[in-house]
Amino acid sequence: MAAEVIRNAPSSVESFTLLAFEERLRSHLESRLQIRTRFADLGSTRAFLVSPADRGRPNGLVIDVRTGAAERIYLYVHTAAHIALGHNMPLITIVEGDDETASDGLRHDQADGLARAMWWRRGSPEMVASLPTVQRSRLLRPLLERGATRSVLHLALRGMRAVFYGSGLARIAGNGTVTTWLRQALAATAVVDAAPQLAER
Repeated sequence: MAAEVIRNAPSSVESFTLLAFEERLRSHLESRLQIRTRFADLGSTRAFLVSPADRGRPNGLVIDVRTGAAERIYLYVHTAAHIALGHNMPLITIVEGDDETASDGLRHDQADGLARAMWWRRGSPEMVASLPTVQRSRLLRPLLERGATRSVLHLALRGMRAVFYGSGLARIAGNGTVTTWLRQALAATAVVDAAPQLAER
């Protein structure tokens, strides 16, 4: 029996900032790269990209319903890298999962390399505009590169957020620099936690 495919991302209780970045990236994929995203129960497969025979028709990206917003953000950037590298040949399906052939592995390694460049704000202006601006921080990237410091940073940022919002400082600060940085730093940390390969040099 075929999996039920749904149009919208599965509803979940996640960071509003993460969900906003995810929506912007998904819109970028559809409007700029002709990639339509759908969701289904894919079992052990995280996602797959189907390229039609007709180049004029959109590519189809299907993502497993169990993925969180942070992992979906990574999958969007990774998919954009596949497209930029020309891997979306007609009638080819690119599968994101545990079972990879040697040729699939090479394509995914190439896409991961380009996805890292895009993530650290060296992609197209439209792609970069869809990502958190906090990646420009010279302090943040070294902390995200190592698993141990990334975990400590994630806990520290969550603690800061709890204090910031619990004390009422967030209401006073509004959408100022500190509030924006904290939200984006948490979002960026969550994405790299979900996809540690983004932190590799």
